[in-house]
Amino acid sequence: KLVDGMKQPQESLIDCGTKWASWAELMPLSQVRDIPLDRGHVETLCDTVKTTLPKSEQGGFVVHAALKAIRASSNFEIGMETEEELFWECVKHPQGKARRHAFFAIRTAQRGKPMNIRNHPLLSTKKQATVGVIGAGLMGSGIALVLLQAGFNVRLVDINEKALQKGVAFLKRTAASYVKRGKWSPEKADSISKALKPSTKLTDLKDCALVVEAVLESLNIKQSIFKTLNRVTPRNALLLSNTSSLSIDSIASVLSQERRPFCAGWHFFSPAHKMKLVEIVLGKESSDETISILQSITKRIGKIGVLVGNCNGFVGNRMFYNYTGEACFLLAEGVASVQSVDTTLNQIHGMALGPFEVGDLAGNEVGYYIRKERGWTRDIKTNQIGPNRGNMRYTELGDDLVTKLGRHGHKTGKGWYDYDPKIGRKGIPSKEVSKFIQRYAPRIRKAVLTPQEIMERILFPLVNEGFKILEEGHAQRPSDIDVIYIYGYGWPVWRGGPMFWADNEVGLRYVLQKLRTFEKEYPGSEYFQPSQLLVTCVRLGVTLEEYYKKKRVNYQIKSRL
Repeated sequence: KLVDGMKQPQESLIDCGTKWASWAELMPLSQVRDIPLDRGHVETLCDTVKTTLPKSEQGGFVVHAALKAIRASSNFEIGMETEEELFWECVKHPQGKARRHAFFAIRTAQRGKPMNIRNHPLLSTKKQATVGVIGAGLMGSGIALVLLQAGFNVRLVDINEKALQKGVAFLKRTAASYVKRGKWSPEKADSISKALKPSTKLTDLKDCALVVEAVLESLNIKQSIFKTLNRVTPRNALLLSNTSSLSIDSIASVLSQERRPFCAGWHFFSPAHKMKLVEIVLGKESSDETISILQSITKRIGKIGVLVGNCNGFVGNRMFYNYTGEACFLLAEGVASVQSVDTTLNQIHGMALGPFEVGDLAGNEVGYYIRKERGWTRDIKTNQIGPNRGNMRYTELGDDLVTKLGRHGHKTGKGWYDYDPKIGRKGIPSKEVSKFIQRYAPRIRKAVLTPQEIMERILFPLVNEGFKILEEGHAQRPSDIDVIYIYGYGWPVWRGGPMFWADNEVGLRYVLQKLRTFEKEYPGSEYFQPSQLLVTCVRLGVTLEEYYKKKRVNYQIKSRL
C-alpha cells in the first residue's frame, strides 16, 4: 500500500499529521521498498496496458520507458537503477526535449505585464460578475458554457429566437450529460442554469462588465453590433470579438474614442468548451490593462491564452490557411486523395486530425465565408471571379464543395467525408467527393506523392508563415506559435510545435531549400516565398531559438506585444 492512513472528517490536517508523527516515533512506518509485489500480476498488468499505448516512434517513447520501469520494480534496487537509466534516456531523447519545450513554452506564453488589477470586478471572487455573449451558435453557446462554469452570470443574446433556443437546448443537454457522468453535481447544474439569462435583445447587456460577440464572420455585421454595444453597455465594459480573421481595429473603429482601449480580440477555438487555446488579440488602441485583465480571465476559465498581433487570421489561422489551401491543391492536382492527406498528417506526423477532418469538424462553410470576405471567391449569381483574387494561385474546389454540393461537414452529415450517426463521428470515404474531385484534376497527371512529399508540401508553407509572423512582430516568440499549434490545432506535443519541429527535427536549411523549389514550381503562392527571417537564420547558421536567445533580431517590432 502507498497510503498508511487518512484524515478523519472531524479532525484538522495539522492534528492528523501530528498524530501520525507521534506514532512514527514509537513504531516506524512501513516503507514502500518493503512492500511485496506479485511479479506475475505486474507483468500481466503491463502487457495489458502496452496494447493501449502509442508506438515509441509515434510519441510513445516516454510512456514505454515508464512501463519498463514498472516491470523492473519487483526488485527495489534493480527498479531504482533501471528507472534512473530510463530517465536519462528520456531526457536525451528528441521526444523528451520536445515535451519539455512545450511545458515551459506554455508558462512563458501566459506571462503578462505586471499590473495592479486584482480589484477589478471581473476578477472578484466575492461577487459574481455579469458578462454577455452575442450569438447562440456552436461557438457562442460553447463560450457561454465556459463562462458559466467559471462562475459568471451570463446573458446569452441572439436576435434569432430559434437559434437562441437551440443554443439554450445545447447548454441544458450538456449540463445533463455532465451530471450523468459525475462531472457536475445536480446542485452545480441548477446553480449554473440560474446564472444563464437568454435574450433576443442587445439592450439586455446593459449591466455586463464584459461582452464577447461570436456571430457570423462578416465585418458589417460585427460593426453593427459594436455600434449598439457602444451605446448600451457600461463605459468601462470590455468589448471583445471572437473573430477568427477580421481586423480588430476595423471592428473597434465604430466605437467612440474613449471605448476603444477596452476593445480586443478573444479568439476561442471550436468547440470552445473543449479546446484549451484562446488567442488574445491586441488592437492598436487596446490598453495594457484590458489585455492584462483578459489574460487573467482566460486563466480563470481554464484556458491557455496567447497574446498575438492584429493581422489577417492572427497567428493560428494565418498559418492554417496555407496548410489547408495547399492540401486542396494536392487534390486538384490529382497527386493525393482526401484519405491519403489526412492519414499522412494524422497517423504518420501525429496531428490530432488531418486538414480535411478539421474542415468537416469546424464547418467547411467557415473557410468559404472567409475567402468570400476577402474577395477571392466566384460570385454565385454572376459567375464573376472575386475582385481581389488577381493572379494568385487558387483552386475553387473547396468553394464548390460548399456552394454546389452543400457539404458543410458534420452539421450537414456530409463534407469531405460522409457521416452516419449510427456509427459515430468517424468519417466515411465519400464516392461523391471522389468523383467531384476528378473534375479538377489535370489531363496529364503527376505521380502520386509519398507521405514525406505530402508533409513537405503542406507543412513547410505553414512553418514559413510562422517565420513571417515573427518577422512582422505579430508573435512575441517562436514558442508562442508552438503553444498555439499544440493546443489549438492538434499538433503532437512530442514534436514540440511547428517552429520547434523545423528547428530540431527537419533543419532550417532543408526547409529553405524546399521552399525555393516550390516557389519556382508553383508561382502565384506567396506562402512559398521564403521569409527573410528564415533566410537570415540559415545564413548565420543558427536555429530560430538560438537567434532569439542571442538577441540577433534585427527587425523593429511593429506591435506592442
